[in-house]
Amino acid sequence: MRWLWFSCAALAVFSVSALDALEDLPWWKTAVFYQVYPRSFKDSDGDGIGDLKGITQVADYFKEIGVDAIWMNPILKSPMADFGYDISDYTEIDPIFGTMEDFEGLVTKLRDIDVKLVLDFVPNHSSDEHPWFNMSVNRVPGYEDFYVWKDPKYSPSNKTEREPPNNWISVFSGSAWEWNAKRNQYYLHKFLIKQPDLNYREDAVKGNMTAVIEFWLGKGVDGFRMDAVQQIYEDIGFPDELPVNGTKGDTYNTQQHNYEINQPETFTLLKDWADVVYKWVQKDGRQRAIFLEVYDTIPTTMKYYGNGTESLEFPFNFQLLTQGNQTTRPAELKQIIDDWMTAMPSGCVANWVVGNHDNGRVADRYGHEMVDSINLLTGVLPGIKVVYNGEEIGMQNTFIRWDQTVDNSGRNLGPYHYQEGSRDPERTPMQWDDTPSSGFSSNDTTWLPVNPNYWWLNVDAQMSSESSHLKVFQAMTAARKDPVLQRGDYSVLVPNNDTLIVVRNYSESYFALIINMGSEIFTYTSENLFAHHSLDIDMTVVLGSTNSGLNKGTNLKKGSLSVSLRPKAAVLLRSGSSATSSSARLYVTTALLICGLLALLFK
Repeated sequence: MRWLWFSCAALAVFSVSALDALEDLPWWKTAVFYQVYPRSFKDSDGDGIGDLKGITQVADYFKEIGVDAIWMNPILKSPMADFGYDISDYTEIDPIFGTMEDFEGLVTKLRDIDVKLVLDFVPNHSSDEHPWFNMSVNRVPGYEDFYVWKDPKYSPSNKTEREPPNNWISVFSGSAWEWNAKRNQYYLHKFLIKQPDLNYREDAVKGNMTAVIEFWLGKGVDGFRMDAVQQIYEDIGFPDELPVNGTKGDTYNTQQHNYEINQPETFTLLKDWADVVYKWVQKDGRQRAIFLEVYDTIPTTMKYYGNGTESLEFPFNFQLLTQGNQTTRPAELKQIIDDWMTAMPSGCVANWVVGNHDNGRVADRYGHEMVDSINLLTGVLPGIKVVYNGEEIGMQNTFIRWDQTVDNSGRNLGPYHYQEGSRDPERTPMQWDDTPSSGFSSNDTTWLPVNPNYWWLNVDAQMSSESSHLKVFQAMTAARKDPVLQRGDYSVLVPNNDTLIVVRNYSESYFALIINMGSEIFTYTSENLFAHHSLDIDMTVVLGSTNSGLNKGTNLKKGSLSVSLRPKAAVLLRSGSSATSSSARLYVTTALLICGLLALLFK
């Protein structure tokens, strides 16, 4: 009898240890984050604009497609000069999107289906309609220095000719300074004129914005996406910026940016905010995350990672978004991936972003035929997968006429050049079905026009189809629960000019993603590929892209492996059996149940 108790005790210890090994990572380190652009996701009241109730109505979709967390673009009170990134009240929901009660209803729904919620936090600037700005303009005591104010310069040849304090250029082009006649000073706006920069050298500003973070943590959010964090501080001397290659211009990219971004104080502030969030983790045991919008070189971007394995903050990895396109070859793609992975500080986690509300759709950037391949690539690579709503079905950019455009970054360029800067094409409504307005709204007129291809490219059609981009996406998110993809080592191989292979290896089990980026069918065999890369082992097809023609479950035998891939197609292979967290739990539960039954029997 004693041997039974010892065996069961040992089994219990082993089982608990096995589960701990699978579950000790914070949820966000292996998560699929799904970006929801609220204006375009789902309209519940028929006004042609998406809202919080609409998101709640379709929230089960997140769980159905395997999403772990959603990140929502700003939903706070705003004049909408930059569609929510110009906030006039940091703790009030904009009526366009609903009420605080609607927000709380969404939080409850997401908690019920175990999907986390990340909120967009905009710290660099407010709206010029925020009460703080009005009080600062009027020099109300305590608010005089809430924003960055500077006296004008005057031309040496004309002492009455007023000039901005320096030559800094706004992200949206033109001077980053705007004259305020009432205050008789210039204020800094690194973005739109209606987005004045907050002054974080003023303790009251830091205190107020920290209180905003605490407010939303108290409302139940699971983290923050922090907007434009590079711009939070500027050099206190306000020196002129140098031109790029000696050529002066009035657009942002014609100037170096040594003095108005990436200042040392920024990193200190972000660490302070991370500490605030971490205190909530310690208080209630719920893990949370902070991801940071940083568009810069890899060495500079790496500075935005938090210190240590317990840090919550990480910068977005935009390399696949900014460096890759239809002309990118496998060797270049490997370089993009490896550059990030080798530069990343020890103990930190990678993330992969290929689309968002500020950049064109994946289908247009990498090509329609590569939609599945790119979704599979970002799913197989180590760390966090970030996907913009609609990319899971391969939504495409929508042509927007000049009279339809609403994005000021495009309108400012005029009717002949607006498309060069407009972000409208990637922001059009989510395509749910083939009904008018694509099931997004009951209104025939939506805030941006629906893409005309909605009648065939939509969620409903792809859910019903045997093979679709959405089905590939679902299968990919399911595969990501496997410990090999959550914890495994990685390597990227380029066996020929047209092939990219990503291998993940954990505890002698393998995943191998093969992408044929060429223009011809290619057959991969034991002789020409697998044996040369230690992959000549029994493999099974986990899933293939819609254009692969391959069937899930197809077994490939060592020594005679053969996989033919059409151009731009991809296949995900696996060796051995899948040891997911759920199967590990089932094993442990079953084993302990057997021990209990045996104990009763022997008793």
